[in-house]
Amino acid sequence: MQALDWDAFINGRAAAGAANPPSAMTIGVFDGVHRGHQSLIRKVTEHEFCPTVITFRKNPKQTLAPQTYAGDIITLNEKLVIFERMGIQRTILIDFSEDFRRLKGREFIEALIYEGNLRFLVVGYNFRCGCHLDTDAHAVKSITAEHGIACEVVEPVMFRGERVSSSRIRAALSAGDWAAAAAFLGREAFDPRMRPNELHFPLPPYCGRRP
Repeated sequence: MQALDWDAFINGRAAAGAANPPSAMTIGVFDGVHRGHQSLIRKVTEHEFCPTVITFRKNPKQTLAPQTYAGDIITLNEKLVIFERMGIQRTILIDFSEDFRRLKGREFIEALIYEGNLRFLVVGYNFRCGCHLDTDAHAVKSITAEHGIACEVVEPVMFRGERVSSSRIRAALSAGDWAAAAAFLGREAFDPRMRPNELHFPLPPYCGRRP
């Protein structure tokens, strides 16, 4: 899997001057890469275009709401492992800079279209982007439609009667309920008290490598 920073991606410095390939993309923080996130990723990897994740090097909450930021469920490197194992071919890493924060939602989505060669987009039902979160999932769908590009808005994933979310998983981890966290993640959850060299990161049971 290829990992690129946002500037290299948008400015076409992907690989020896090669243009960005026609891509199927999904966008988000993907904290934990839980069952809901995995549903977005599967839709991207099942598409004919280059499967691509757009995410952040650091959680934007660290900048936007540091007083409520409760930490990340997994590390960036662990996310990248899961993305690759699920069949993602490119991950674009955004640094949440002042310049990026000023982008309006339409500007962001059209940058993906014009510079990133977006051809199919998948977002969650509660997705928002842009300065002051000015663009929601249905507005994104309207923007892509103007350019003849399909956008699928995915409804929440339910598990055992509850909506799967990073906050629900974080609450389970805080309570020491590893079984509940693992159930919502769709894979084993890890006790943060373990030493780093004891951690392993198993493949989610229903995710296989692409040939």
